[in-house]
Amino acid sequence: MNRINAKVSNRTPLVSGTNSIKRPPRPIPNQLATGLAGSLEPASEASVGKSSPQSGREVRQDVMMPAFDRRHFVKYASTLAATLLPVGALLQGCRKSSPEESVVKNTRRSLRWKKPTLFALNKGQRFSDAFGGHAKRTVTILDCQEFSERGVWQQGWRDVYYKALITVDVDGVQGVVGCGPFYMPVVINGLRLCGEVTRAFSGSFQIEPMDQDVLLSAQDAELPWYPSGTFAFPIQDYRWGSCNFLNAWLGFHDTAQEQMYYHYGVDFGGMAPDKMPLVAMFDGKVTDGRGFRIRSDVLGLEIRYGHMVKEFMRQDIGAGSAIQKNETFGFLGNVGAKKSPHVHIDMLYTSDPSRNVNCFPMIVQAHLEQYDEPLAFPGHKRHCLEGGTLELDGSLSVAPEGQTIVSYQWEFSDGTTANTPKVQRQYDKKGGYSEQLTVITDTGKRATSYVMVLVYPEKDAVDAPYVPSLSHHPVRGLRAGQPVAIRYFGDNVDRNMSLDFGDGSSVTVPSRGSDTLTHVYKTPGVYTVTYRGEGPGGIGTYKRQIVVGEAS
Repeated sequence: MNRINAKVSNRTPLVSGTNSIKRPPRPIPNQLATGLAGSLEPASEASVGKSSPQSGREVRQDVMMPAFDRRHFVKYASTLAATLLPVGALLQGCRKSSPEESVVKNTRRSLRWKKPTLFALNKGQRFSDAFGGHAKRTVTILDCQEFSERGVWQQGWRDVYYKALITVDVDGVQGVVGCGPFYMPVVINGLRLCGEVTRAFSGSFQIEPMDQDVLLSAQDAELPWYPSGTFAFPIQDYRWGSCNFLNAWLGFHDTAQEQMYYHYGVDFGGMAPDKMPLVAMFDGKVTDGRGFRIRSDVLGLEIRYGHMVKEFMRQDIGAGSAIQKNETFGFLGNVGAKKSPHVHIDMLYTSDPSRNVNCFPMIVQAHLEQYDEPLAFPGHKRHCLEGGTLELDGSLSVAPEGQTIVSYQWEFSDGTTANTPKVQRQYDKKGGYSEQLTVITDTGKRATSYVMVLVYPEKDAVDAPYVPSLSHHPVRGLRAGQPVAIRYFGDNVDRNMSLDFGDGSSVTVPSRGSDTLTHVYKTPGVYTVTYRGEGPGGIGTYKRQIVVGEAS
């Protein structure tokens, strides 16, 4: 893999597993976020004392205590209580908990919830911690397989990593944790684990090199990853998958400067910057009014919204302003991506502001809770050579709590179909393809999305036709007879460009650049918009769905 512009990290490293490192002699600040609370190797009971049944962590018992005298205790306890009770009542009257604090504190009290623990390990190493539960658990890394595909970007060959599979042992039970775009946490032997980063994804344009093989986060499976109702979905009236521009955690990017990198956070594409309202994902304070960061000390998180544009932001909000969950603060921006406007969202723990954390599970949670519908995840961009075979994977799709996905329906560019989560596909001809996946739950809820497959000639380093932006507005609430704006942008195409609206009508569009067209669907239904064009890399065909309801 090319590692261009690799940065040397000067942050304090996470503790990694080793057979020679000893446990620190006393607790370390911010230990939950950094993973230092765990034990890298079981130490002797004589050196650290016995385990605490409440936390599952070892505590020292070598502190000298004075002899206990019940008479003195009663005397001084009574005096102290008489002195402090009025002060305590006064302090409580001066400060009331905010609704956010009350909800989170009540959740923590009833579920013992703590945010997931981060820890980094090499193969063969282990890490022990209670992970928010009562009993200590030990995670051992058995193997890490990293998968890449050969592709062409900016007239150059790339080895593009698209997933890693981490084999772990949790107290004698083995399982696999996925790392890469669209992977959610999985439960192994009562422990919920999430893949954050592996060595193959690190050392690129954006993600610093790793000293260890893998970085994981984990939480006792009896606890939620985050409590229900914690997050709002960041874009108002949006449907996940309504735009081609969608990069999930560790998704592959290639910039105009021929610099390759893997992607922290999540990108959501959309229409023009004044069309897609952005909202705060949780209650907090604005720490930066330009890049727009919102901080919650109660949750221990800070969220950053990237590509903001000043003229599309509320002018009454700036650094230090309080903001509430679901409050609109501006509109989707287009800095650095004028032809494919989008918002970039990433998160970090306030206890370690130099390290991004996998925010994909939090955003998925927000979407499932807000819209009560499944999410189809067939992938984003895949790469192969002419005559090559790909496994397309829809098994990463998710359903809301209480629902189960019972149907996977694939519709391919050549007109064939399949009804299994994973399918093998051979691509004999160079070009760009848009493969459709629809998932349906046991309650009848459905969702559709597309994976872009880019196919290259084996000998020529030529870019495939690519459509980074195909979107529409409004996304939700569109009615029959109401105009809908459709935005497109084709890349690596120079002839025979067209836009098919899916209702029997189509138009020829300019061979280069981007534009927005307005169309009216006369009857309700689900329509597939198809953007098609040709270039040196073959024919490109890309699709999106538009849902039209009954006329109001």
